[in-house]
Amino acid sequence: MEINRKLFFKTPEDKYKVFQKPRLLMFSEGREVESWSNTQPLYFYPFSWLDYLSKEGIRELYIIRDASLELVEKEIESLKEGKVHFEQADIKLINFAKERGHKVSVICNIEELSPEYIQGLSVADFVRIRVDKNSNLYFLSNLPNRHILSCIKVYVGEGCNYHNIALQAREIGFDFIHVAKRLENGSDSLKLSTEEQQRINDLKTLETKLFKVIIPSSLEEKFAKRFLIRPELGNISSCDFSKYRRVLKGNHSYPCYTERILNDLDFVRRNIKKGQKECLDCACIYENDMLHDIILKMKKYKNPVFALEYMEDGK
Repeated sequence: MEINRKLFFKTPEDKYKVFQKPRLLMFSEGREVESWSNTQPLYFYPFSWLDYLSKEGIRELYIIRDASLELVEKEIESLKEGKVHFEQADIKLINFAKERGHKVSVICNIEELSPEYIQGLSVADFVRIRVDKNSNLYFLSNLPNRHILSCIKVYVGEGCNYHNIALQAREIGFDFIHVAKRLENGSDSLKLSTEEQQRINDLKTLETKLFKVIIPSSLEEKFAKRFLIRPELGNISSCDFSKYRRVLKGNHSYPCYTERILNDLDFVRRNIKKGQKECLDCACIYENDMLHDIILKMKKYKNPVFALEYMEDGK
């Protein structure tokens, strides 16, 4: 079987490429000099690493639920062809962002949605809807379309009928179902039964060319562990990625959405704004470590240029 190598110097418009695993390549003077395989395309969608590395300054606004309207509109206005992520379906602000040329991603709970909201969400680029065990998805039928990457999100250990939810999502036309873990709280360490683990793994049999299933890499425990920086694993403690991302909550902006940062403005003032930028609890370990490595390697070459490499069957 012939395999074709396709290079993209801009993020591909085809939403289904988000389920592939492209490499990030660095070129210098027309020659490939470095590469990275862990590019996390679904994590960054509708952006990719190319959107962050191609321009300086803030590229992404992350809007927390209680962000003030005045601050949000001001920041969206000042953003240059960026990405705006909403932690709640605010249709007015979603349209405000789209009218100014930005990419938009949204995550919200199904109980927040009315028929009017569903219609308003249709202009977004990426929509994830959290559902629970009693959710009926069929009123969402008008949401999936060729433009939106659409996702139904459920959590392990909360009694939902995974199979039924996945079947509904596939029938309606959603692009994928994401079975996730909630973050552990204190001493949470509950184990999942082997029966529930099997029910989740069996969802993979429902996959088609147009419907994917994303499940945790490990299903033994109900909760996901908090992300702690561990120098012995090579994690850095400086938040390099904060130069691309701004988080808005209330009347303040923050460098990330780590729980401690959002709940301790004094800590931000003492550390982040003084340039120290060092934490131990981090929600952005992957992007900070990856960007740190990219920046170090960029310094070795002239005029670095980046591309995403996709390997495809030549049929």
